[in-house]
Amino acid sequence: MTRCELIISFLIWGIVLQAQNLVYRDTTPSVFENGVKLKMPWAGGINFASFTSIDLNADGKLDLATFDKISGSGGKLRTYLNVGGVGEAKYLHSFTYQEDFPTVTDWALFFDYNFDGKADLFTYTTGGIKVFKNTSSGATLSFQLEKSLLRSNYNPGGPTPNYSNIPVITVGIPGIADLDNDGDLDILTFSYTGVRVEFHKNMSQEKYGVSDSLVFDMVDNCWGDFQESSCMVDLNMCPFMKQYQQAIETNPNKVLHAGSCIMCFDRDGDGDQELLLGDVSCNHPIFVSNEGSASNAHIGDTTALFPNYPNKASTNVIRFNTFPCSYHLDINNDGAKDLIVTPNSISGAENYQSVWYYQNTSTTPTVNFVYQQNNFLQDNMIELGEGAYPVIFDADSDGKNDLIVGNLGYFTVNTNKSKLAYYRNIGTNASPSFSLITRDYQNLSSYNIFSMAPTFGDLDGDGDKDLIIGSNNGRVHYFENTAGAGNAAVYSNYTANYQNILGNNLVYPQLFDVDNNGTLDLLLGSLNGKLTYYQNIGTTTVPNFTLVTNSFGNVDVRQLSIGATTGYSTPYMYRDAGVTKLLVGCEVGSIYLYDNIDGNLNGTFQKVDTMLFGINEGTRSAPCYEDITSDGKRDLLVGNYSGGIAFFNSTNVSMVNVKEIFYENEVIVFPNPTSQTLNISISNHQIETLKISCVDMLGKNLKQWESQQKNITLDVSSFNKGIYFILISNPTGVTIRKKIIIE
Repeated sequence: MTRCELIISFLIWGIVLQAQNLVYRDTTPSVFENGVKLKMPWAGGINFASFTSIDLNADGKLDLATFDKISGSGGKLRTYLNVGGVGEAKYLHSFTYQEDFPTVTDWALFFDYNFDGKADLFTYTTGGIKVFKNTSSGATLSFQLEKSLLRSNYNPGGPTPNYSNIPVITVGIPGIADLDNDGDLDILTFSYTGVRVEFHKNMSQEKYGVSDSLVFDMVDNCWGDFQESSCMVDLNMCPFMKQYQQAIETNPNKVLHAGSCIMCFDRDGDGDQELLLGDVSCNHPIFVSNEGSASNAHIGDTTALFPNYPNKASTNVIRFNTFPCSYHLDINNDGAKDLIVTPNSISGAENYQSVWYYQNTSTTPTVNFVYQQNNFLQDNMIELGEGAYPVIFDADSDGKNDLIVGNLGYFTVNTNKSKLAYYRNIGTNASPSFSLITRDYQNLSSYNIFSMAPTFGDLDGDGDKDLIIGSNNGRVHYFENTAGAGNAAVYSNYTANYQNILGNNLVYPQLFDVDNNGTLDLLLGSLNGKLTYYQNIGTTTVPNFTLVTNSFGNVDVRQLSIGATTGYSTPYMYRDAGVTKLLVGCEVGSIYLYDNIDGNLNGTFQKVDTMLFGINEGTRSAPCYEDITSDGKRDLLVGNYSGGIAFFNSTNVSMVNVKEIFYENEVIVFPNPTSQTLNISISNHQIETLKISCVDMLGKNLKQWESQQKNITLDVSSFNKGIYFILISNPTGVTIRKKIIIE
């Protein structure tokens, strides 16, 4: 089993080696908004993502890969399978592919540079661009590093080459296209110190007669004869600084170009490339029209009203609060590339309505982008803006587990507005189903608490649960539940800066009986990655919280090895079979597990794991580890900074006195491919009971059963053609994954 296959099996079947509960990603609990069932509710949210196309499952249809920029170099790459027909923009989240990609930062774009039919990965690296070649075989994705840093000859006409990196900064996105129509991919980028666009010509065809290399000459330091600054384009700036001139910036007072994104596309079908430019300081993109040629670009016209060009009022103009970036790809499978626009920001921009989709409705080579929606993909998932801090709470006192989710905020005008979302359980406790009742539970946003992180508990001993909300300034705020036991919660009697409790900035609270004395204590996670412990020295009816330590258990989830100064710790303490354990979410998205807590509240907790369950759902993970399905086993909700949630169901397997060993080569599936029956042969004679499951590429469980047989025949004649996975798990939780193809 390869590393990628092992990671996928962890995510699909959720192998846990450190705990008795095994969790697996469960996409079956339905979620409704405004009476409409979401198609992929647990997909994880989108804030500020780059969009690009790649055929993930080798079915000939282009799927989507998004990289959501979060903070600094953090982010999350997510994948969506194309399940639409011609003219249909339909996609479903497919988590099985996400871990097959190399580690990327800041942005990720897929272009087939060697024209082998497989999209390669271009991403940021210090100083510029890094490229991974797509070495996939069929639907088994794999990539290998091709270029650690793309370089270009800045003196191609001179006797001595002058090689330097093609400059792209962290907040910049280059334009990648065959600009001169010679069959290889070229690159446009703004220079470090200028406001002009550099043309880096790929010399693969000229040097080798093929398009399989990444060798560049900087042949034009003022491509298109224009310059851009202060959200404006000036034309005819440098028509004489053309081919083979070394880039020399001579003006010491030139405005530094802080960050731009470039989208290349042929708007009018004349064979040359136009650009759609975004800038970090602008709220609109700038379109520039190429009135030159593929070999000699010349920008002759420009507008800030795109896509209303040359018409001036035909569709919604692109406007974001800051830094819109554009992506040119066929969304609806009609063969014409459409337009996706998102903010390339990490804050201060649209978040829960941040993916604008414009369909290309033209039947000619001239494009016609027509606005469709501002929440593409987001409208089919739990999407709560920036941040998602989930807790389970019976809000209506009907005996069923509801879902309350806090957030950093929904973007409104120039800032975020923090709220609590209320999803009522309209199913059963054994089979929950959630419906969004309101994004602003009990109008609590009116208290103007920024970064609302909730926790519930009965602090006054009246039989109903009160509410504590953490905030960005380290304070917590108290809302008394005045409804009484058995009634739907009513929160009033607001107390700001409750008992002068203070943690580090951006606190994430949890009410829990830490010292096991019958009263609720208070834990605070925070920006600094540590935990603060306030002990309740009062009573069950009159709490009195007293600071014990700002470094509880010496927990610290900062990535100190890379010099991180923030950690965003989000605690979830729980007690099973009398033993106290602690989960802590963190900035990089994994979940820490600590034990050795009981009898050691003044000591150092044991760090058992830094990536529990093999799960990383994206930056600023927020775990909630409750028995959501009422089967006596804890399930896991994980919120993240993209404003979404993932759900992991659990199964319970005793790890005591189990000595069975299970290896990948002990399982054979044949024939493969098949169209009628599939045989599963297991050679390990020690195996007694196996759990077998068949899932599709989206992780949907199609069939599941237990068997003690070593030779099994599965009828697959009713399956649609495609790729599936057989998952075989022994009682220890070790899972073997086999890919099968149904013809």
